[in-house]
Amino acid sequence: MFKIGYMEYANVYPIFYYLLKNKNLSFFKSYPAELNKAMREGRIDLSPSSSIEYAKNSSLYKVISGISVSSVGAVKSVNVFSNIPLEKMGGKKIYFTKESNTSTVLTRIIFEEFYKIPVEYTNSLEEAHAELLIGDKALYSYYNTDYKYIFDLGQEWYKFTGLPFVFALWIVGKNAWQKDEFRLLADELRHYASISCKNYSHLTENYIELGYTAEQMSDYWNTIDYNLTDKHIEGLKLFYDYAHRLGEAPFVSEIGFC
Repeated sequence: MFKIGYMEYANVYPIFYYLLKNKNLSFFKSYPAELNKAMREGRIDLSPSSSIEYAKNSSLYKVISGISVSSVGAVKSVNVFSNIPLEKMGGKKIYFTKESNTSTVLTRIIFEEFYKIPVEYTNSLEEAHAELLIGDKALYSYYNTDYKYIFDLGQEWYKFTGLPFVFALWIVGKNAWQKDEFRLLADELRHYASISCKNYSHLTENYIELGYTAEQMSDYWNTIDYNLTDKHIEGLKLFYDYAHRLGEAPFVSEIGFC
């Protein structure tokens, strides 16, 4: 039985809505950074994982082709929130959430490489001038925030590169990708990704109870892109190049797909 990493985030809910119905699978629920750790340690077989995790430990994994968690422009659920305008952020501190690995690296790229703004990073929210949020916390704040400024990291990446940004890949451990049943599971994932975008009306109930409107959730799910095309891979490789330049990951020469 395959054990799958499950992050209870809205960006993958349309896929897990179907996947969780498969009684032949087991699930390990946590946030992205912990799922990355569980993959490294071999405690789970496959997972949607922060794209930077593959760059850091590519020898441990294969990437499932044709599926990702991406955006082409604004993503709405990976944002830096601030009461200070961008041009005045120099020397200010940004709080980094412990939930993410990819988004912290992307924040560094945007501020240090794209805007050339020297900022500091802190794990203390009390001393921060801005905060990075991801997932459902970021999404709720996107629609309900009291902050004056929202820096959408997907939008910023697209503005400077013209390429999609791949926030998460579906990766599989080496002890799992060689199993015959894996091919069927990979096809199942890609199928769920393709059908999930056809109708969101049956998915909104849980989120309405959490304070979202049906319109907000449909708007968000229409924003999330589950493709992994040549353009996505081009954007992913560029992200890896920047991450390597910043000392956040080893150089990635090739991406191993399965």
